[in-house]
Amino acid sequence: MQSPTIYEKFHESVIDFPRGLAVYYQGKKIRFKKLGKLVDRMADILVNRLDVKKGDVLLIAQPNIPEVLILFYAANKVGAICDFVHPFTPFNQIKSIINLTHAKYAFLFEQRIAKEVDRYREIADMVIVTRIEDFLPLGKKFIYHNFMNNAIRRKLGKWRGSFKGFKYLKDLKPTGKVPETVTGKASETTILLHSGSTTGDPKTICLSDDNINCVAIRACEFLACKPEEIRGGGMLTVLPSFHGFGLAITMHAPLINRFAAVLVPKFSAKETAKLMRKTKISCICGVPTMYESLLKCPEFTHNRNLKNLHVVFCGGDSLPTKLQTEFNETMKKNGSHCQMFEGYGLTEAVCVNIVNTYNHNKVGSIGYPMSGAEFRIVDDNGKELPRGEIGEIILKSPAIMNGYYNDEKATKEAVKDGWLYTGDLGYMDEDNFVFFKQRKKRVVKVSGVGVFPTEIERLVESVPGVEACCAIEIPDPRLQSAIKVFVVAKFFDEEGMRNAIMDTCRKYLIRWSVPKEIEFVNELPKTLLGKIDFKVLQKQEDEKRGVTR
Repeated sequence: MQSPTIYEKFHESVIDFPRGLAVYYQGKKIRFKKLGKLVDRMADILVNRLDVKKGDVLLIAQPNIPEVLILFYAANKVGAICDFVHPFTPFNQIKSIINLTHAKYAFLFEQRIAKEVDRYREIADMVIVTRIEDFLPLGKKFIYHNFMNNAIRRKLGKWRGSFKGFKYLKDLKPTGKVPETVTGKASETTILLHSGSTTGDPKTICLSDDNINCVAIRACEFLACKPEEIRGGGMLTVLPSFHGFGLAITMHAPLINRFAAVLVPKFSAKETAKLMRKTKISCICGVPTMYESLLKCPEFTHNRNLKNLHVVFCGGDSLPTKLQTEFNETMKKNGSHCQMFEGYGLTEAVCVNIVNTYNHNKVGSIGYPMSGAEFRIVDDNGKELPRGEIGEIILKSPAIMNGYYNDEKATKEAVKDGWLYTGDLGYMDEDNFVFFKQRKKRVVKVSGVGVFPTEIERLVESVPGVEACCAIEIPDPRLQSAIKVFVVAKFFDEEGMRNAIMDTCRKYLIRWSVPKEIEFVNELPKTLLGKIDFKVLQKQEDEKRGVTR
């Protein structure tokens, strides 16, 4: 029996739960039956208006608006490949990705095109433009359409009914001939995501329907509840579609498990608090910086609707213990039984494959393997290490990618005998919980001793008054390398704060891990996903010191 495709799993929900809420977007409610019709309508447009065929690549660079879900399922229905890209990716990178994957069309967000409109005219014949207001409630749509986006429409050549520029998705009409669902091997590549790879080098990752479904079907496992218990609730969909966790867990998983995706195009703590008053949010998945913002927002921390939260997950970066503790205490004060748990995954295996849950959790660990996933810790020769010893984390799971796009060599280096070598270091205890230490490439050798920047960052962030920090490598004439820490702090005694950090580090770290230098800064650079970008700091520091790596 053939395994179902992504579209077929979604369609099961349309048939089984037609009147259930599927999408909540800025006050607009879309039921499963309606979403199914919108997907079929889009499939008609793709095949009969745009001549999209099985195997064609569609570049999709969208914020979290309904179009991203509609395009995702419609493309899958007709057998096209979705290449998900950050909606604000600059033109040069968009064009490079198009050339790499031979995309037939690029579905782009009009605000992005407007920033480099003259350059985008080079590829205007393959660009389909989406707008933020097309699924807004009537009042918001009127305001946005008539008062907020006029300058952008002029730039793109669409103004007051004239159409002298790019094709808009809303103007493409269906023919009424809904195409048949393309069936076949659900193991074929249907999703392309872009990542730093297990070695940190930019790569395009090839994923299949089986990969995505494997993770999404297990959502209730890590939510630690039965499917019927979450019907009527919603997942706060903040993480983007170009992120494996965002696509599989915060978009696809709720829809195939019959609860809603609450779409948030741009994260705001205050807006999240307002959303919780308008719709029932049962689950939130995000990164540490997002939760830090929520805990600083009184509208969130004193929200009576926190009682609706069932569980919250943090991933994408190491979860500071004090952040987890503060979040859980905030929930308790508001009469909520919700707790925050940490998980771990990487795009090469879609996203989360190991996670703490109500059923399996241990403080300090990144979690317990999900069903179907197996983890090992190995040395540099691939030999399994005893429990408690630090080595490379490897995993075997049905979620493991088909490979890196057009890069057989890198694929063979990452996947060996069915095991994905993550490039991350950690250890496993006797109860099968895994503890993350650091990316292999971030290990700093100080006088020959391996030092883990993440370990230093977690400790420094535990010092009262420290908001965030990042540890990097600097040259040292005696030790060859040493550690420098950049700190964002609420002080107002810089020397006192410096002494408190150094005292804490000397007390809890081996001497090679104790920072040689501390620099206080107003903010730290962030990646597109909101993580602290240590690479930028490292590069800036190297240039300042004249270091070549």
